[in-house]
Amino acid sequence: MTTSNAPAGKKTILDWIEWVGNKLPEPALLFAMLAAIVVIASAVGSFAGWKVQPVQLKVTMVEKVDASGQKVLDTEGKPKMVPKLDAKGKPETTLEPVGNPLTPRNLLTLEGLYWMFSSMIRNFVTLPALGLIFTGMIGIGVAEKFGLFNALMRAIALATPKKLLTPMIVFIGANSSVASDAGYIILPPLAAALYLAIGRHPIAGLAAAFAGVAGGFGGGLFPTAADGFLAGVATSASHIIDPSYPTVLATHNLYFKALSAVIVCLAGWYVTDRIVEPRLMKQKGLDSQDTSAITDLSLKPIEKKGLTFAMITMVAVLGTFAALILIPNAPLHGKGVPRLANGHVPATQPIKVLEGEAATKATPERTLHTQPREVVKENGGERVVDEGFVVESAGKPTMLERPGDRWSQVIVPIILLTFLIPGMVYGAVTGTLRDQKDFVDAMYHGIKSIVPVLVISFFLGQFVNYFTYTGLDRMLAYAGGALLVTADLPVPLLLTLFVMLVIAGDFAMSGMLSKFGVMAPIFIPMFMMVGISPELTTAGYRIGDSVVNIVTPLNSYLLIILAVLQKYKKEAGLGSLISLMLPYSFVFGIIWTAFLLVWYWSGQPLGPDAPLSYIPPT
Repeated sequence: MTTSNAPAGKKTILDWIEWVGNKLPEPALLFAMLAAIVVIASAVGSFAGWKVQPVQLKVTMVEKVDASGQKVLDTEGKPKMVPKLDAKGKPETTLEPVGNPLTPRNLLTLEGLYWMFSSMIRNFVTLPALGLIFTGMIGIGVAEKFGLFNALMRAIALATPKKLLTPMIVFIGANSSVASDAGYIILPPLAAALYLAIGRHPIAGLAAAFAGVAGGFGGGLFPTAADGFLAGVATSASHIIDPSYPTVLATHNLYFKALSAVIVCLAGWYVTDRIVEPRLMKQKGLDSQDTSAITDLSLKPIEKKGLTFAMITMVAVLGTFAALILIPNAPLHGKGVPRLANGHVPATQPIKVLEGEAATKATPERTLHTQPREVVKENGGERVVDEGFVVESAGKPTMLERPGDRWSQVIVPIILLTFLIPGMVYGAVTGTLRDQKDFVDAMYHGIKSIVPVLVISFFLGQFVNYFTYTGLDRMLAYAGGALLVTADLPVPLLLTLFVMLVIAGDFAMSGMLSKFGVMAPIFIPMFMMVGISPELTTAGYRIGDSVVNIVTPLNSYLLIILAVLQKYKKEAGLGSLISLMLPYSFVFGIIWTAFLLVWYWSGQPLGPDAPLSYIPPT
């Protein structure tokens, strides 16, 4: 494949995809450009008079009757109401107008420009995912820096029986996302060396490991920092259509993720042993027969000792949390409501600004604070005069954090301590943790790995909040959602089409988090209009994003994997690697999507407090 700036001569579709993908800006710049597009669109829409009528999906209710045709009454003697079913057995629904038509709020005005500058920091620091990622990566960074993840992966792989090596390699890979990027760097070379040492084709081991790490990225037994990011963005997106929707938890796909790791493991096992390795064995011999790497990858006595103490510590930490969760009246047992330091429950209260004569009549006890700016529209513009009062408006307060199981509300601190303390123990035993400077450097290590995410989050925060300020997010959600309702497509078909759309998007935009930041504010509200929960949309997204990680030229780790491949096959190029991994991508995509549809039909929640369907508030 050529590395020139533009396709020249006869090129394959992969050449064109790589060329187009390389022309896209970096994610941070992409969100900056999207924010600029929102600013321009708000001005154009304002002057063009764009309008969208908000609608609400309502179920048609009828009186319930028994087999004899008599009305069924409730305990108060009133007729029981039940949904009216159509010919397909589905509840009949209608779209009813709600409130006044929505129009864009222009950012290119005096007040709009003031808001953009004054809210820039707030847009960033209030991004829901920021604290989740930052906190989780402190503990994960310590465990990775001191070598715990490295030793753990090697120990599991080396202790696995020969017949079960493939599923174990894929399974470890599918769970390696908890260790940030360590899976890409450690597992593929290890798997290739292990396969070669036991007389199997090393490239098959490389392929199995890469399929698990990249193709199974969206699965796994453990919540990760990425799950926190997805949850935060999904929460913001859900509030576009329903500000009262509860906070999406970092564990929102926990059950689905755990079983997905098993599905990926079985699928990867089949593809490796039945498709990939037989094809490799028919090709010419290897360029390298070196098996010395397996000796280098074996655990040293001090590493075994450190791993033993670290695992005992991890069991102790998890056991302590289990006791706090299971023992009655323990701190994490039962249900709870998150509270602030002053004992108050975090909530939002609708407000309005009283201006002019109304401001002088404001009831003092209902006044929250003075607002020394009154915006008066005149001659198509705005000017600032006088002062107003911000007072409570009609409407109930909305809780910012979901009441529920106490343990689910502290999942990020659990992740922090589960990796932080065993990581410190491993470092102390092996000598990688010698003093407090090493400990602090290890915490810095985890944060350094997410610096790109922090930069992306800054511009993502501007884009998301600009979208909200202008009202374009709600206008797009209502317009698109109304089209989906009118089309009356079945939910399984919508989910399948969404997975395919995410797969196509992976060839244009690299990165799970940045792509979700673009798609979530559009598709989550639209799907909520047809009864699909944000948690279910996120489950579909993680499938589409994962299955093409192993073939998209935009995956920066392809070059690392290619370097390992060229050790055993010198003439291999990017095309060789992609053709090697295509069977995994194809099989994973079909089986994993089918698994999601089966899960949907089962009606089981995707995780703690993570429903499949969205029911609008009455």
